[in-house]
Amino acid sequence: MAIKIFIDQGHNPVNPNAGAEGNGYREQDLVFEIGRRLSSILRANGFETRLSRPTADTQLGTSVATSLAERVNAANTWGANYFISLHTNASVNPQANGAEVLVYSTSSPAYELARSVLEQLTLSTGVRGRGVVARPGLYVLRRTAMPAILVEMGFITNPSDASLMANSPGSFAQGIADGIIDYVRRSEPASALPIEEAKETLYIPEEDDEFLPDINDGPEKENNSGSVKDETEFPEEDIDGDFEDFMRENSERGELRIQAFRGEQAIPVEGVSVLITKRIGSADYIFFEGETDNSGIIDGIVLPAPPASNSTEYGKPDRTAMYFMSAKKNRFDTIERQIEIFSNIKTIQPLQMTQRYGGIYGASDNS
Repeated sequence: MAIKIFIDQGHNPVNPNAGAEGNGYREQDLVFEIGRRLSSILRANGFETRLSRPTADTQLGTSVATSLAERVNAANTWGANYFISLHTNASVNPQANGAEVLVYSTSSPAYELARSVLEQLTLSTGVRGRGVVARPGLYVLRRTAMPAILVEMGFITNPSDASLMANSPGSFAQGIADGIIDYVRRSEPASALPIEEAKETLYIPEEDDEFLPDINDGPEKENNSGSVKDETEFPEEDIDGDFEDFMRENSERGELRIQAFRGEQAIPVEGVSVLITKRIGSADYIFFEGETDNSGIIDGIVLPAPPASNSTEYGKPDRTAMYFMSAKKNRFDTIERQIEIFSNIKTIQPLQMTQRYGGIYGASDNS
């Protein structure tokens, strides 16, 4: 019997549940075309496929919740062996780029499938691989009866990623297909593979993630004992509310400039990966991700900050927002620190990078 792959082209043509937009493109249009091509490639290789949106104007559900439920219920009812949801990522930072694959659990069969898909996708397209991340709060991952992955193929808000997805959809379809084929050839092609309990993992929701309260349709993900996993561990409504409260309380913006250097002569260090996050409620949110240029600089990082009218006096609202920053580069020690952001003020963060080898001034090159 042929392996059955359910391909979910994320979002609807129009609201409710329309997708992200950037650089003149719409997420729902890009994923529709890539999904259509992915289906053709898999069928040519002996798979049976079904699309959540067989036509470009297919509209699912009358709300975000029912739109997601229709996709999951269709896959469950059909008896799919694997569920592949296609999306594009988005960020307020246009430099953010690359592909990542989301799974319900790092201990489920979907994790190895995700690794295979990400590896082949990056080889086929040249996009940067951002890794496989467990996201048990996502409805399409926790309510599917089969191993499920959500592929964030690239950032629609990044000019290079967006152009590549729009102008070379075949390379994305081929990469994802190659990953699926490679995984199936190496694994037992059964439709009833066990779904294991999620391990504890870094949980980084994005602003546009599709977190929803439970809908009484579709099976629960189960742990090893067969009992229903306690989903109150990740209360979606509370997570969204915490983020919205933070953004409301930090309605102004502060600017950040980072300059990485090495040695006493302040030699610039290019390609330092900088990640800025903040713990809000029970989740860590990414606010910036990028790399230093050939001058060792990242400029113009804009972050939410409280109103300038706030005070540092005891009992008064704080004037600063605190973020966590990490800076990494091969052969250098990682720098991790808290940074304060003030509204309408540029904060400058010098990063003195220490090389693990090569003496106080490091190697002669800048790699």
